[in-house]
Amino acid sequence: MTISVYCSGSIMKGAADERKLCWSDVERLEVGKGAAPHEVVFLNPDDPITDPSNTLGQFGRDMYQVMVASAVIVDARERRGIGIGVEMTAAALLGTPIIVVAPRNSKYRADELEYRGVRVRDYVHPHVAALATAVVDDFLSAGERLAKVATEKDVEARHMPVWLDEAITEYRENVLPGDPPMLAALESLHGHSFAESR
Repeated sequence: MTISVYCSGSIMKGAADERKLCWSDVERLEVGKGAAPHEVVFLNPDDPITDPSNTLGQFGRDMYQVMVASAVIVDARERRGIGIGVEMTAAALLGTPIIVVAPRNSKYRADELEYRGVRVRDYVHPHVAALATAVVDDFLSAGERLAKVATEKDVEARHMPVWLDEAITEYRENVLPGDPPMLAALESLHGHSFAESR
């Protein structure tokens, strides 16, 4: 079985991001190893698009990838920004399982935490806990869970709010035809080219 994964996490935007933990070949190899013998197609939000000034189309690309993915794997090894929260919310709305890589005693997960005047054991950040299908320690474990949750995608559960529908439509109609990495991923997943499916 071929499984597709949306790689949610920080994107290198310049020299200031060199110290950030980001998705790389190392993380993808670990996910692939954990998901074996299944083949994994990675949907990468940092692949270049033909018109970066089309911000709705760029946002739509991310949302489209979240929609078509078998699962979203979130890199939560360190503090993340608004984009990851939006991707997790969209995935939940679209019925796409969410696996969060949050090592023990990191930003979003703690063995013990003093929280709102109470000592909490096995703490997971409330937003992560509410949206995640699974919270794991590392990318190998994420791959192992991926093989299990990929069959749990609930396409019937889709709740497509207007903001999400407009962005995905903009991407599908105006950006996808000129997006070679995504076209290649779709061909790997569906066995035919985008041109044949139109």
